[in-house]
Amino acid sequence: MMMQQPCRKTWQLLLGQKRGRSLLAQRTGNNQAILSCLRTNSNSASNTNNSNNNGMTIYDSLSSSYRTLPQNPNNQPPSSRPPKAAPTATTNTGTAWYVCGPTVYDSAHLGHGRTYVSLDILRRVVLNNYSHMTPQRQQQPRPLYVMNITDVDDKIIQRSMEKGSIGGGGGEVDPLLLARHYEHEFWQDLDALNVLRPDVICRVSEHVESTIVPYIQQIVDGGMAYVIPEQKHMDGNDDGNEDGTITNQQQQSRQPQGSVYFDVRAFESITNGRTKYGKLAPDVASTDFFSWESNSNNDDDDDNNEGEPIRTKRDPRDFCLWKYRPRSSSSREPVSIPTIIEPSSVSYSSPWGPGRPGWHVECSAMIQQLAQDFRSTHEFAVHAGGVDLKFPHHSNEIAQAEAFMASSDIHSQNNRQEDFKEWIPHWIHTGHLYVKGRKMSKSLKNFVTIREMLGMIPNTHSERMTNDAIISALDQDNNAWSSPADDFRLWVLGLSGAYRGPATYSEERMEEARVIREKWVRFLMEGQECLERWNNMVDFHSGDDADAANHSKSSRLWGEEDLQLFHTVTRCSMNCQRALLDDLDGSLFVKELIRIADVGMTYVQQVKIDGQNNKQLSKNRPEEPLRFVLDTFRGHLDLVGFTQRTVNAGISSGQQQQIGALASSTSTSLLDEAVAFRAAVRSAALGAVRKKKDSLEAVKEILKLCDELRDDTFPKLGVEILDGKVVVETNAEGDDVANRGWRHCSPRERVSKTNK
Repeated sequence: MMMQQPCRKTWQLLLGQKRGRSLLAQRTGNNQAILSCLRTNSNSASNTNNSNNNGMTIYDSLSSSYRTLPQNPNNQPPSSRPPKAAPTATTNTGTAWYVCGPTVYDSAHLGHGRTYVSLDILRRVVLNNYSHMTPQRQQQPRPLYVMNITDVDDKIIQRSMEKGSIGGGGGEVDPLLLARHYEHEFWQDLDALNVLRPDVICRVSEHVESTIVPYIQQIVDGGMAYVIPEQKHMDGNDDGNEDGTITNQQQQSRQPQGSVYFDVRAFESITNGRTKYGKLAPDVASTDFFSWESNSNNDDDDDNNEGEPIRTKRDPRDFCLWKYRPRSSSSREPVSIPTIIEPSSVSYSSPWGPGRPGWHVECSAMIQQLAQDFRSTHEFAVHAGGVDLKFPHHSNEIAQAEAFMASSDIHSQNNRQEDFKEWIPHWIHTGHLYVKGRKMSKSLKNFVTIREMLGMIPNTHSERMTNDAIISALDQDNNAWSSPADDFRLWVLGLSGAYRGPATYSEERMEEARVIREKWVRFLMEGQECLERWNNMVDFHSGDDADAANHSKSSRLWGEEDLQLFHTVTRCSMNCQRALLDDLDGSLFVKELIRIADVGMTYVQQVKIDGQNNKQLSKNRPEEPLRFVLDTFRGHLDLVGFTQRTVNAGISSGQQQQIGALASSTSTSLLDEAVAFRAAVRSAALGAVRKKKDSLEAVKEILKLCDELRDDTFPKLGVEILDGKVVVETNAEGDDVANRGWRHCSPRERVSKTNK
């Protein structure tokens, strides 16, 4: 007797889903006590490793411990796991990373953005670590970064039917055409977020018949997968393809036509205790928890397709490797049997009839092929993706790969347990992103796209932009003050919690990131301007005798303040490096950067005050301490992937910066004079108000002009005037000198009253 389809509710029970949040998300929450315990128990060994090889310690989901990222996979210790492929010829094999890419059926949202920005930061740190290896260690190739694109999937096919066409016209759009459109959009989004492109990109559609079908066949041959025949083939009348023909491959194998499922019980039996199913699954989901009959029902897999015919599975944990799909309807087919007809562009030939691969098998098969393609230089040792892929997707990847290798061993009669190694030893997962109390998800209609956040499109899911329009939108405010991509990166790095824990997105939290980044930009601008002032003071290349005299009075001698600045920044910089190598501790990294900016800004302000009071004091200060701070700060920003508009704030280089003519380093003197003039006019007008009542109206008009200059003119140029801070004095030479009463600000239409 066939049971009603219970699998989805059952898996929800296993995963502990309640109110839109799963047990997986709860298990990866910010439980500081557990994290502290884990660090205490596991970081002692990893810290020792770091001191020896300058490695990076990252939490490994497979072993549930902190481990040093593998830098030479051949040196990994063996384990009691199924064997890998034959060792490569060289011992200097580099590490290959595999990252699960998107299913391209719609625009990418900020959940994707957080994952790929987090992994981009991690990748940049690893590459930087590699570049600082000893020459002997650098004989290994640089790490290889691979990402897949799922362009054959139920969601894409369904969306192509719903959408009609990309422009909204009538008729169905080809699923692959739709996938190419959204893949192109995805790469545009990552470019806008300053995420490095992968070294290798693999599309599912380009690997189905050459890679995935043979991969499934080997698992079937090893006895760890089975075919559920289509009902029209169950009477033994296997008529091959829908047109009645039989391919040579089908003629040779004469396998039943239907969907192929992974056999979890056979897998565990054949591997004989050397491994188990569900290594990344909650404990209860990895065991034979159910006492169902062998013909109990379940969905094809976790894709939740509507209108699917009921299939029978041997075990509720079994999952689909190949989805049988007829290419066209046939007159021989009984009308009573529901049939899903696939578009021809996503229907592929196989020994089990036309169809396409299940979702889970794609990555395992492509990794196997890429491992062969790059076997002379790299070995896959790191696998990464979002925590929502941890189970069942990544768990099923591991099971398939181990079954594939076990099938190979059966043919080669190699069952030596001492040779067994993990398929991929290190697994990295990023946490869920929540918005308005729920997980950000397209299926829940609860998401913000990357393009909306960056301002590339209005807040609507129906509008799209051309490439030229996107570039124009990103460049229309091309200055250091405005960079939503850098604000988002700062939030992901240090303000959203641990990269592998949950985070909540809101405009208020993004505003916090913007405020912090603007302070950093102001420090870089003020500091760079201070350096350029010093250079102008001691420009002996001009040939002017006065400049030569100024240069002769300059000093390279470090004072107490200079040494204190250097030591403080050096300690903070070392803390930044340690934070990145310690499970990508972005919160500590940002905290130390804030400290560097604060002490640097205090130093700059003191230098300017001293210079205004006595120019000779400014000349006697060495420029190297401040230059060291600016270079160090910019180096850290560049390391974690901030764009050049933030990293190079204050440095004029063509179109890279447009901070306004008055705010540029070449016109600082003009700005000072303008502020001094305004201060003098304002001072005279205020005196007139108190002494000459008959000219009150004229004086009010003068004050109004001063306010307009403060509130309207200068803010547009990125300058904020600080009333009460400008004091006009007469120096020893009898000249009127104004202390600086302005600072850089984000260009805006009008200064707020709170800043007056």
